[in-house]
Order: sequence, then C-alpha cells, then structure tokens
Amino acid sequence: MKLKSKLFTSAVVFTMVLSMVAVPASAQTTAELTAQINALLAQIAQLQAQIAGGSVGASTTFTTDLTVGSKGAEVTALQQFLVGKGLLTMPAGVAMGYFGTLTKSALAAYQSANGISPAVGYFGPITRAKVNAAGGSTGSTGGTTGGTTGGSTGITTPGAEGTISATESSAGTVSTVYVGDTQAPVLGIKITATGSDMAVQRMKFKLSATDNSVTSDTKFYNKVFDKVSITDGSNVLASSDLNSSTVTKDGTTYYVSVSGFNSIVPKGSSKTYLIKLDTFATVDSADYSTGDTYTIAVATDGIRAVDGAGIDDYSGTTAIAATPTISAALTESATLSVSLNSSTPKKGDVICTSGSSENECDLLPLLVFDLKAEKDAVTITDMNIGIAKAAAEAATAVASTTVYLYDGSTQLASATINGLDTAIFSDFDYTIAKDVTKTLTVKADIRSANGGRAGFTATASSTGITDENSKGDSVTTSGTATGNEVGVRYIGPEFSLVSKSITTDGVPQTNDSVAGYSTSTLTATFNIKIKAVGGALDFGINQATSSPFVASTTGFSIYDGGVATTTSSSVSTSTSITFPSTCTTSGFTGAKGNTCELAEGSEVTVPVSFSFKGRYASGATYTTSLYAIGIARLNWTNTTTGAKNSTFMSGETDWRTDSVSFP
Repeated sequence: MKLKSKLFTSAVVFTMVLSMVAVPASAQTTAELTAQINALLAQIAQLQAQIAGGSVGASTTFTTDLTVGSKGAEVTALQQFLVGKGLLTMPAGVAMGYFGTLTKSALAAYQSANGISPAVGYFGPITRAKVNAAGGSTGSTGGTTGGTTGGSTGITTPGAEGTISATESSAGTVSTVYVGDTQAPVLGIKITATGSDMAVQRMKFKLSATDNSVTSDTKFYNKVFDKVSITDGSNVLASSDLNSSTVTKDGTTYYVSVSGFNSIVPKGSSKTYLIKLDTFATVDSADYSTGDTYTIAVATDGIRAVDGAGIDDYSGTTAIAATPTISAALTESATLSVSLNSSTPKKGDVICTSGSSENECDLLPLLVFDLKAEKDAVTITDMNIGIAKAAAEAATAVASTTVYLYDGSTQLASATINGLDTAIFSDFDYTIAKDVTKTLTVKADIRSANGGRAGFTATASSTGITDENSKGDSVTTSGTATGNEVGVRYIGPEFSLVSKSITTDGVPQTNDSVAGYSTSTLTATFNIKIKAVGGALDFGINQATSSPFVASTTGFSIYDGGVATTTSSSVSTSTSITFPSTCTTSGFTGAKGNTCELAEGSEVTVPVSFSFKGRYASGATYTTSLYAIGIARLNWTNTTTGAKNSTFMSGETDWRTDSVSFP
C-alpha cells in the first residue's frame, strides 16, 4: 500500500476514534460501545479493501473450490476481494473466514457481471482462474502440501488435529480384469478419520510385475495397464495415465502418485475408495500367460490427508494390495449356456381335437428353455431342436408339419420336418445381449392323433447351436434342456390335481403279536378335476374293473423316505371315491351298474381318499420313517377307444403328498 493511502487510512481511523471519545461514557453502556467498536473495525477493513482497489483478495493464489460451509484463509481472501469490488458488505461484528449466504450472493453477482455461467455462487475452477488472473497473483495463504489450507473445503472441525488409518476392503472389487476393460475396480481402501475431519488429497501406489516369477515391473504400465483412477465408488475423484512420465522409479521400485483431489472423511467415520484400472485395448496373450502377475499396492505412508489444523497425516502399507487375474477381452471369452426353464410344460396328456377330423393340435408347447449370454453379446445363426416320439397303444399322432421357435409371443423361426428327428432353424440371426437371459419356447403342429397315446419330447442342446460373438468369432456353448413328455390323443380325459393332503390317526405302533393290538393309519386325500374331451368317458364309481383305481397297488404308490416301496402289496389298504351327479349313472345296468358317464366337454372334481395301516403283517410294523402317497394310474373307458389308463402322473412329485411319520 502506498504511503499516501496509509496516511489517509490512519486519519480516518483517528477521526472515528475521536468521535467515540467525545461521547460521554455515562451515556453509553458497555454493550453499545462494543457494538460500535466492532462496526468501526468492519468499516476499516472495508475501507482498506477499497483503497487497495480489490487487490487484497487477489494477492492470494486460490487453489481450492469453495462453497457454502467452507472455512479458512482462502474464504477470507475471497471475501476481501468481493468487498473491494463493492459486492459484499460484512455485517457489523461478523468476522471474515466463513462462506455463508451473503458471500454466495456476492460471488454470484461477480460471476454474472463477468460472464461466468452458471452464476450460482460456487467458487470453482472457472471462477478461480478468473479471480487469480484479475490480480496477477503470486502469493499463497500458507496452506499445506497439495495447495490446501488448514481450513480445507468441507472440513467442519477447524483447528482440530486428527489422524487417518487405512485398511483393505474387498467390497465392490473384481478379481479378473479383461483386456480392453475401463474402470475395473481392483482394490478397495477403507480410510477412517479420528480426532478431526480429514481431507484425503493424495494416494501413492507401488507397481510391480513378474514374468514367470522374474521381476518385470515396467510391464505393468507399458504392456497391460494404461490408467489408474481413484473413485468414491461411482465418481472419479482423480486419475493418472500410466507411462514413463507419470511412473517414477525410486531405487528399484516403481511408483505412481495420484493427487489433485480433496475428499473429506468426517471425524469418527470411514469412507471406502475404489482404485480402478484401465487396460490397453489390445494386450499380447504372452503378457498374461501362466506365471505372469501384476500387483498394485498402496505405498508405505502412501495416503496423505490434511486435518482441521492444516497438518498432514499419512497412512498406508504395501499389505493393501491387489493382484488381479488378466484375461482375454470379454468378446473373446463370451459364452452361451442352455438350461431348462421351470415353466416348461409339465408331464401330462393333451387331447387334440382341432381340424376337420378332430385329430390335430396347432402350436402345442413342448419345451421352454433359457439361453444366457455372458461377457459379450451372442448371435445365434442356426439352431437344431430334437423332437422324439414314444408311441403306445398303436398311436398314430405325428409332429410332421411345422415346428416353431418363439420369444414370448413373437415367432422367431419355423422349420418343416418329415418324420421325427430334428427341426433345423437356419439363418434366423437371433442376438442375446451381454449378461442377458432369453427364454424361448418350442411349439409343434400335431397331426393324425388317434385313441392311442403318443408322447412327444423336445430337446435343445448346445451341440445343435451355431453362434458368434460381436466380432463374428465362435462362442463356447454349453448345456442341454430336455422337456417333459407331452402325451397326445384325440379322445380322452384331461386330468389336473386340485389339491392333496395327508393325515395320521391311531396310536403308536408296537410289535406286540398278541391279538387285539392297535394300528395307526395314514390317509391321503386328493381332489382331481376330470374333463371329457373328444367324446364321452365312462368311469367306475367304486372299486370295479372300470374304476379309476382298480387296485391300491396299481392306482397308488407308497413312498418310504422318497422311494416307492413294494411292501405296500401286503399292507391293508382302502380306497374311497365319490363322483358328482354330473357323471350320470342313467342307463347303466348289469355289469355296468357301477359306472357313470361324463359327457363330452363336461368336467367334475372327484374327491379320492386312500388309507394304509402301519402294519404289513402280524406283529410286523412299518419301520420308523417318513411316508408319502402318490397317484400312479387313472382308468377310464370310451366306446370308441375301449378301456384305457393314464399313467403320466406316476412318480411325479406334483401328484404326491408331503411326507409324514406314523404316530
């Protein structure tokens, strides 16, 4: 400041003081005098800034982003700059050094006047450069290494001394890095602040590599990795290219330092940072073959942070390290897997009554399967679907016209087959995005069904798929999906199980051979829905020859520990079945006196119960175990087809009760 300015300022101050002295002390309280003194001091600071022409603030080289809540010397310097510009008036008694709403408004006014957008009162890189350039600044506010003052942006514990500690964290990291990867999270560092908020500002890493156990550290940055980034998860705080200019050698060790950021870890809490690496777009496979290793480790005391008192603290050890596996580019590692989808049609019978001869089914679902592409998008160009037929009772049904491939309700392709072998879908070019699973359905047109049951099974196998990755190279494909057998007739019942349960009764079993011993019992109850399709069906209403359950040993299966047991052939059993009146007995006499007829298109729900005792011979009880009961066969008759039986449910867990033990 020039001598003339200093003299002028002194005169002003002297005049103000005299004016205060001239007022009798008795006329003012101590509080009033204190308020006047604070007001005068604030005016003096403002006059000094105005006399300096705004150069006070500009005498500082601003290096830190500032916003509401920031504290410290750089905030004071900014406020002095704004006061000098006539944009900020500090309230009486309020000291500089805290960035509040008044400072924000004044800064926004400065930004607007100088064409800085957005003019929102945030002191960031653009505004900082403008203010620094305006003053031709060369000085410093007296901060720490890294250009941040003791009142680092975001620190809420000014003046407090603190420390940091660092440990390794595996959360969010990967163990394999692929050629061409960007931002692969290989190392997690958990930093804890004690005693003060801590502003983390630098991390230093040791880089090492071996080639078949021989040290070859430079390969880390000139063969495989070309960039390292420090993130707080998703946000990149700072990064550095990896090359001979950024990687330094100290003795025989190579290091890279990443700085230029200011991340606050609040006092008494922790924050995890993910260290991410970029690989070169192409890497020679010889540089990541067996025996090649690449390690990035935190250097000893490689993490530097600043506390609220402006003091540096260090932490870190080479024990915090990662040695990721290097693999070929994802596109070269792409895979496609085939698996059965749980919604594939269950094992059962379908009655085909379409067509002029009422012996056809169109678009009958046979198989639902999943295709999952991993590591890259996969395009399927060709696919073979196997169609097998198991014929019984002189069945004539065939899937001899068209087989279809569907994605939901969208038809992808169709294929014509002659006989039963393979449906070949050629050149339909179906693409599955990377890490996406698609569900496809195989449907077939069934023709020439008769009274005999023809069972159709569809299979999708990796061996029948031709596919490629996004570069057009072949893909590793695995897995097989084989559907359940779907039976086809043109006349018959459609069975479905409405409910099933099992109960126990009686007292605990004993091996007492004395007459009069008691026996416990298990009773299974099923409710079966029956619909007559293609023609009227006859059912026996009790244990007659035409009953759905001719004998307990053929109509039901007893399971001991989940395995069907033949011991039931000698056990005492009983069956009860009740047909609703919808199944009419009208007109049935003589040998058919125990029969009812279910008209075509009609359906009934029939309750059936089956019981068996826990003793299969005199003095011999069933072993202690868990038992279940399942339906094995249902009998029915049609005047055209004759007596038939349906056995698709035999052995199926869906048609079996839960397992229970005898009392």
